[in-house]
Formats: sequence, C-alpha cells, structure tokens
Amino acid sequence: MKYYKAVITPTISGGNIEVRISANNTSQAKKLIATLPYFKSFVKQPVLEDMEDNNLTKLSNLIKKAQAKDQAKLSIIS
Repeated sequence: MKYYKAVITPTISGGNIEVRISANNTSQAKKLIATLPYFKSFVKQPVLEDMEDNNLTKLSNLIKKAQAKDQAKLSIIS
C-alpha cells in the first residue's frame, strides 16, 4: 500500500481540505476518496505522497535533532 493525498472541496461550507489515503494506485485512491461522505469535488487529484518529505517525517527529524542537542549539553555538564 502507498499513501496518496488530494485536495478536495467538502460538501459542507469552508475551505478546501487535504485528504490522505492508503491505496494500491491513483485510481483506487480516487474512488476511495469519492466514497467519503463529505466529498464534493477534487481541487487537486490524488498524487503519490513522498513519505520521506512529509510533515510528520520533518517534525520527527527536528525532534531527534533537538534531543541530540540536549544529550550533548548534558554530557558536557557531567
């Protein structure tokens, strides 16, 4: 399974939202998103998400760097 993301217009009022979904291919992702109860139309069609460059990966890497700096400071103090 791969992760796909798309920007959709929901049936309720408000702005566009980004949807992430796990699917085997783009057409399956499109069909799955279309079954969501709040789906109205696509703003951006489903595209394969680069798992190395998503926000959670970036955040995780920043946390790791911060923890490494903290450990380095603690080793100097000891």
